[in-house]
Formats: sequence, C-alpha cells, structure tokens
Amino acid sequence: MKRITVASILSLVLLSAFGPIVTQAWAETMNFKLVSMVEKMEKVQVSGIEGVVIGVLDRKGLSMFENGDIATTACRGTFDTKKGFQGYSTLSFEDGSTVLVSWKGPSSMVPPGGTYGGYSAPFEYVKGTGRFEGIKGSGTFSAKAPNWDKDFKAKGFTYYEFTGTYNLSSQ
Repeated sequence: MKRITVASILSLVLLSAFGPIVTQAWAETMNFKLVSMVEKMEKVQVSGIEGVVIGVLDRKGLSMFENGDIATTACRGTFDTKKGFQGYSTLSFEDGSTVLVSWKGPSSMVPPGGTYGGYSAPFEYVKGTGRFEGIKGSGTFSAKAPNWDKDFKAKGFTYYEFTGTYNLSSQ
C-alpha cells in the first residue's frame, strides 16, 4: 500500500512539474508583421489635467505571415495618454477564416526623441473562425513608427511584429 501511495504522489509531482511543458509542446506558433495606418481617430483633452488626452481609433492594414498568408487587419481601440491603450484586431484571411486578438499596453515604450517611436505590449487570441475555430493563446507585439516623416507620422503609419503561440480547442 505504501508503494502505491508513494508512486501516486511521485506521479502527481512529476505531472504538475512537467505537464505545462508537454502542453506547450503542442502549441503552434503564429508570427506575423503588420503595417497599418490610422483611418479614423477622435481625441479630446481631459479637463483639469494638463497633457492628458483620451480617444478612440480605427486602424487598417495588412498582416503578412511567415507561411506566406496575408490577412486584412482592422484594429479598433481606445487610448489614454496617461493610462495606455486597449482594443481588438480582426485578421481576415482569403479563405474566410478570421482571428480576433485583444491587446492592452504598453508594457514598455521607446524613449522619446529618436528616429522611431514605439512600444511593446501583450496580446491574447480571443476567437477564431474557419481553420482557427477554437483558438486560444497569447503573445507579445512591438511597434515602430517613423518620427522623421511628418506626413507618415500624421497618418499614423506603424510597423508591428507579433509573436505568439496558440492551441485550437479541437487539438
């Protein structure tokens, strides 16, 4: 009886220690690059607090994947120059499949005054359709925006790199 109890406890310890590693072994990687620009933005100065602006924005762009896929991408979110940003991006593929990601940040900022402005933040896979039905996972992204071209800066052109892992609930 003692052997069974010791074996059971040892099995539980090993499963809890190595279970997450085994689960991640079946995770798929989704890395892509996105170039987008601001299509619409509304912003207002917060009364009584110098320099704080809040607003909503709508970005459109193209996401390019390591496997050659391209997805049209629509990003909608809110921002607060004091508290950061949050929102959702919908990636729509040629075959009709979609991926919805949520993001909130920033987790780090590029110091002001350089050639590029930028930041990084985490994201989560929220929902998928078609070949991405049941998607769950997370990752990080980084953003770079040119500071030297006033026209591109005014239009909000930004380059993003997304790196994430996901599982499909059917797996």
